[in-house]
Amino acid sequence: MPDDNAQLASVQVEFPRLEPDSVDGCPVSSDELLRYLADEVPDGESIVADDLIFLRTAQVDQTRYWIWSFNEPDGDRAYATVSAGPAGTTIGYEADYYALSPEQFIVGDYHSVF
Repeated sequence: MPDDNAQLASVQVEFPRLEPDSVDGCPVSSDELLRYLADEVPDGESIVADDLIFLRTAQVDQTRYWIWSFNEPDGDRAYATVSAGPAGTTIGYEADYYALSPEQFIVGDYHSVF
C-alpha cells in the first residue's frame, strides 16, 4: 500500500458501486456533511449544498463509501467522504493536491494514508 499521496496517485483501482449508486443510502444527511465541512475546511461555513458534487459510492471490504468533490473557498479541489462499516460511520475531508481519482482517494481514506 502506498505511504503517501504521491505514491497513491499511481495506484489503479476499481470498486463495486452500492445499490443505489446515489446519496439515498448515505447514513449522513447533507446538513450533517455541511456542518462537518464548516468546522473542518478553512472558511468552510461558506460551503453550501450546491457546491458539493456527488461522484459515486463504493464497497471496500465491509465498508461502504459515498464521495463528493468540491472546491474549497480558496479554490483548491477537495473530496468529502462518508464511510460506514463495522467500526461505525465516519465523515472525512481532504484537499486533493495530487489530482487523485475518487477511487484513489477512497483507497487512501480506507488505508489511512491521509
